[in-house]
Amino acid sequence: MPAAVALAVLSVLTPQVTHAQTRDVAGASDHADVPRVDGAVARAWRHVAVGDIRMPLAAINSRDDLETVPRHVQGEIKHTDYVIRPARTPLEMDRHYEEALRRNGYQTLYACAGISACGSRMGELILLSDKVAPIGLPDGLFNDHLRVRVARKGSTWVLLHMIQGPDRALVYQAVVEGARDLD
Repeated sequence: MPAAVALAVLSVLTPQVTHAQTRDVAGASDHADVPRVDGAVARAWRHVAVGDIRMPLAAINSRDDLETVPRHVQGEIKHTDYVIRPARTPLEMDRHYEEALRRNGYQTLYACAGISACGSRMGELILLSDKVAPIGLPDGLFNDHLRVRVARKGSTWVLLHMIQGPDRALVYQAVVEGARDLD
């Protein structure tokens, strides 16, 4: 019986995704410097007035890496999870964001493509650990069709996790404004 209760609670707390989602979830908005990929729909969104987040600056391959590699920063955080149908390639999405960030004065601090470059635990850090994305917010796909980009302009940090599945592409985005280091 406790498992049934836990599943019921989880289903209420987890953002609901439908294949017909064509409009942004209530409250979602894009950051002015980070325009979404054409056709993307914000399926989940959360604003945290003051929070902390881990920004990966190298591949994440071990449990130790989960703690030692990312830069720990604090600030105002806007988490957005986008779905794109039909699916776009991670390369196409990454080029879109790379250009937008460069045009708006951001410096890329870390970028990777595929599990061999990003590390076997990158998805765990970003999507499952609650150290980056809030638990239950992002729709998760785990495969080798991924790219990650971390960029910074002054005290604003941007993290993008882009991945392609068979029927959709997903972009998890975190923008931290007024960031300060906690390490």
